[in-house]
Order: sequence, then C-alpha cells, then structure tokens
Amino acid sequence: MLDLRRLRLLSELARRGTIAEVGRAVGYSASAVSQSLAQLEREVGMALLERDGRNVRLTAAAHRLVARTDRVLAELDAAEAELAAEHGAVRGELIVGAFPSAGARLVAPAVAELAARHPELVCSIREHEPEDGIPLLRSGALDLLVSESYEDVPAAAVGGLEQRVLLSEPLLLALPAPAHDTVALADLRDAGWISGIAGTQYVGAVEQACRAAGFAPRIAHRADDATLILGLVAAGVGVGLVPELACVEYPGVAYARAVPEPPLRHISALLRRGAAQRPALAAL
Repeated sequence: MLDLRRLRLLSELARRGTIAEVGRAVGYSASAVSQSLAQLEREVGMALLERDGRNVRLTAAAHRLVARTDRVLAELDAAEAELAAEHGAVRGELIVGAFPSAGARLVAPAVAELAARHPELVCSIREHEPEDGIPLLRSGALDLLVSESYEDVPAAAVGGLEQRVLLSEPLLLALPAPAHDTVALADLRDAGWISGIAGTQYVGAVEQACRAAGFAPRIAHRADDATLILGLVAAGVGVGLVPELACVEYPGVAYARAVPEPPLRHISALLRRGAAQRPALAAL
C-alpha cells in the first residue's frame, strides 16, 4: 500500500518544482522531504526523480503517479462528503484558513453565525496567506482556504482545487489626511511607497498599478499587515494601496480612488474537489 502522505509530497513537488519549496510549504525540512520521496521510490520499485543540475525533476512515471494521486485524493474527499451527507447532521471539526483582512471581516462573522446555528460543529480559523495555505489545503490540514488573487497578476497555482469567487474589490490609495477623493498615480511617482513582502501577489499588484501610470515605485517600506501600512501612512513616511476590505477608519489616513484604476482583488474560497458536499462546508 502506497503511503498517502508521501504521495501528497510528490504531488506538491510537481507543482512547486523544488524540494526546498515543498519543505517550506508543508513545514518539513528539505532533508525530510527527500527521505520521504526516497522511501516512496522504494515502495513503487522505480525511479520517480532524476537529477537536473542542483535540482530534481519528475520522471514520466512520477507524472503519471501524480495524476492518479490527485484523482484518488479527490475521490477520498468525495467519499467522506457523501458519508457525512448521509448522516445529515452538521457536526465535527472544520478548519478554515484565511488571510488577515478576510479573516476579520468575512470569516469571523460567518464562523460566529455557524456556531449559533450548529453548536455541534467546532470551526477553527487559522491565519494563512495563499502561498502557504494552498499546500496545507491539499494535504488535508485545512478544510477550506479563503484566498486572494489580483487581476492580471500571476497567482498561486490552484490546480486540482475548486475555486469559488466570493467578492471582487478595488485597491484604494492610503494617503496622509487630508486628501482628494481621486488622485492620479502619476502624481505620486516621487513618493516613498509602502509595498508588501517581496514575491507576494500584493507586491505584483502595486508594481503593476504604478507601471500602468508610467513609473516604477520607490519602495520605502515593506509590510503585509494592513494596520502597519496605515500606521506608516499616518506617520507621513509613505503612501500605499490598500484593499477596500482593509480600509478601516484610522487617524491621519485618508482614502482615495486611484487613476488609472489598480488591479482588482478577487477573494475566493478554495476547497479540495469533492469536499463541497460535506454538510459542514455546505453550512458555511
């Protein structure tokens, strides 16, 4: 019998490309991932990986195994959902991952309502960005992930998952108060910008918005937390783009529509294929 956890690691390697990235995504050391994949090779009795310089790549047999693994995982989720649906009662445990602004404004109220309607269901929230939450969803550590993506900005791969868009929202300029209701981005070409941690989709959205206005932003500060971004803006040390959901009242900060309009942010619920039939997820 092939070990399902090792098969999940192989599937994750097919998506992420390197053992180091797989380790970071699932919380294992690169050595532990390598050992698990080596054990999987012994179980199947053939090579699944081949050296490619300092990295590895999947063999043709490994790619076929990944395709079957993804189908098996989807079938297992569907079987679990069908059994739960036959039972009918909304009970058990549900673990939902969400990034901070969606967790506070969307998920927390939904979980509170769910607890009132279904007291036998225990629903827990875990803070996760899409980049680290998606592999946890695939592995079964999360039951649902509230994720984000930006229009025309490369997004985290969601292959093999169901994606349901919850809402789309604009990015607004966060400026030291007072400010006009509408501001041309080109007028801020010399400002110090507050962007996110390098490599995130949010950074790509900020850079794309500024490029569309004809300049590359001068990044003065980097922060992913909206409260920190607003604090920096209020202190007068930078300007930034903030998703509308995170635009709370903050002393010394004004919000403005940007021209041209930055990429829209799409907030989605991600689930493993077949899992949506579970009564607990349907209730949420």
